[in-house]
Amino acid sequence: MSTMIATAPAIVRRPGPRAGVEPCTEPDLAPQPAPTASSRRMREMFRRLNPWTSVPILRAGLGAWIGTPIGGYLLLLRVRGRTSGLTREIPLSYLIAEGAAWVAAGWGPSTQWYRNIQADPNVEVVLPGRTLACVAEDVRDPETRRRVLPRLVRAVGLPAFLGGCNPYRDPDEKILAAYGWVPLIRLRPVRGPIDAGPDDPGGTAWIWRQAVVLIATVGVLRLFVGLARRLPRSV
Repeated sequence: MSTMIATAPAIVRRPGPRAGVEPCTEPDLAPQPAPTASSRRMREMFRRLNPWTSVPILRAGLGAWIGTPIGGYLLLLRVRGRTSGLTREIPLSYLIAEGAAWVAAGWGPSTQWYRNIQADPNVEVVLPGRTLACVAEDVRDPETRRRVLPRLVRAVGLPAFLGGCNPYRDPDEKILAAYGWVPLIRLRPVRGPIDAGPDDPGGTAWIWRQAVVLIATVGVLRLFVGLARRLPRSV
């Protein structure tokens, strides 16, 4: 399940000291619109489903098998709870650009994992084929947002329609206006810049992976149909 942000109660203990961050001095975000009943239901749905769907898939290193340009691509972000000290695992849509991974706090500044990285920016990011130690940086610079945010929204795929814009047709200006209240986060790798791989947004590995999934699914269905035909029929 792809989404720009979804909370997950899956936790593991991770020792280590906390490290605070300097207050953001960049321009303020646009005012956040009042949540609708449908957005609240969507948020609750993600909160309940992700621990049983996206989180275990990404934790097992199988994220490459669920990423497509249509449904989006997911990474697993591990952050430290600001009060519990426990590591929280959150599946997020992402983009690789300018040597870093980028995500957005799709529920706005009140997003729990966003508040956690403000207390401790040291995070762990699970991407297809690699796990990276990163520093989370709240990016408010207008020019950086102009360069990166539209690309990130388009990488989300169909779920981006929930933000009130068409990622496939709308110009950058309309996307920036629709998501002007959403925090943009740069996940800067500690060991240096990274490049997008074939399983990341913009790559082509999803084509053969989805072909394998389709062939396997058809094979399983044919097997079950064959077994059903061999069962004795009741008179």
